[in-house]
Amino acid sequence: MLLLACTYMSTFAWADDAYLSEEKDILVATHSSVWKPYSYLSDNGQPKGLLVDFWQAYAQYNHEPVQFVLLDWADTLAYMKEGGNRVHAGLLKSAERETYLDFVAPIFNIDGSLYIRNDARGTKTDTLVGGKTVGVVAGSYESNYLSKHYPDVAQQTYANNERLFDAAFSGEVDALVADSQVANFYMLTFDKPLTFVAEQILYTRPIYAAVPKGNQALLDQVRDGMNNIPAEELLRIKQKWVNTERVEAYPAWLIPSIVLVMLLGAVTYIFILKRMVYKRTVSLRRANARLREFANTDPLTQLLNRRGLETYFTRLKPKLSRQQEVGLILIDLDHFKQVNDTYGHMQGDKVLVHLASYLKRCVKKGAAARLGGEEFCILCPTQDLDALIEIANHIRCDIAETVFEFGGADIRVTVSIGAIVSSDVVEEMKQLELDALIHAADLLMYRAKDRGRNQVMLASSQSVNTPIAEI
Repeated sequence: MLLLACTYMSTFAWADDAYLSEEKDILVATHSSVWKPYSYLSDNGQPKGLLVDFWQAYAQYNHEPVQFVLLDWADTLAYMKEGGNRVHAGLLKSAERETYLDFVAPIFNIDGSLYIRNDARGTKTDTLVGGKTVGVVAGSYESNYLSKHYPDVAQQTYANNERLFDAAFSGEVDALVADSQVANFYMLTFDKPLTFVAEQILYTRPIYAAVPKGNQALLDQVRDGMNNIPAEELLRIKQKWVNTERVEAYPAWLIPSIVLVMLLGAVTYIFILKRMVYKRTVSLRRANARLREFANTDPLTQLLNRRGLETYFTRLKPKLSRQQEVGLILIDLDHFKQVNDTYGHMQGDKVLVHLASYLKRCVKKGAAARLGGEEFCILCPTQDLDALIEIANHIRCDIAETVFEFGGADIRVTVSIGAIVSSDVVEEMKQLELDALIHAADLLMYRAKDRGRNQVMLASSQSVNTPIAEI
């Protein structure tokens, strides 16, 4: 057990003489000496904090010694500018810092908030305006943020967070910008949790590890080493240090008032609950109806899609009389790729939408659908093939004569059509399947394309491509 303990402790370097005497370079992690709870020096001079624990975990899981150098914040940045085998334990990105640092990977998120004195909360309408003074740590991201976004606000700078909060609690400043977790920690540490309140969160950003600019080998080494730290270990470290509890001061009458409100609420609870259940039930039914509609509708043209056509077909079959058949007209735009290539897909989509609108008006009994791409379909009850041919050829002629005008462009298209009735596929209506009907019409449509396009092809191998007036 003693041997195992010694092996575990040897993963960390605390400016230990044994490690300093080794020939290999020790990775030095630098950070603030008073940035609680992220990093600080304890009363006996030992590094403590969330980021210290993080880099200790890095040392443990990579079997690599880490030495800590904790300084005032501005000094940590100057220390990194000197280069060497060192890493900044965690800081926010900024354009100025990226000139001398390479950022490795995010570690934890942090909030930057504006805090104002509690007794001034009702009197200050806008703290971040010209003529106001706000306390910040010198060289910090908060200082850079204020300079960039609120250049008219005067900044009172301090060497570190401890001096900033000393000044705030002593009345030297009435407003400050600091990391939310750091501010909460210092206010609890000084036992003054209600002296300042967060007026607004200015930003939420990740803090990154960073190495001196241009040291690619160290950048890769630190990145790989951070990936070796298990996620559960990161969560444990965060839960250990980040205090998420809110500290509130309650007046004596508040709890009895809450109890009274709860009693009054209990009287009306059942009524409110039933009302909510009713409203949610109605909303759920409407949502389900909309979902069914979406599931059966093509989003571009608002025609039925393949699923919707199948549903319509299932409902149509039992309603047909003995003298009626099911007719299917399969429509495919000729050379539609050329339209997209010439005018763009947006104009092509407008042609499809216009064609869909025409098919809706054309179909009196039955349903129009878009099966995909530029392929459309009409499914309808019909007396015989002649009636279906008349509808199909009307569609072919109307489309060929239509000029689509979009954005100053005149677009003309033609269609190839396969038209078929149920008796061409099966003898008994009850045996008819939509897939078989579509497949047969699809073969006819491709036959129409093979014979020159812009025509209607029937199961009898007859081609219809004459104007309506001649039929």
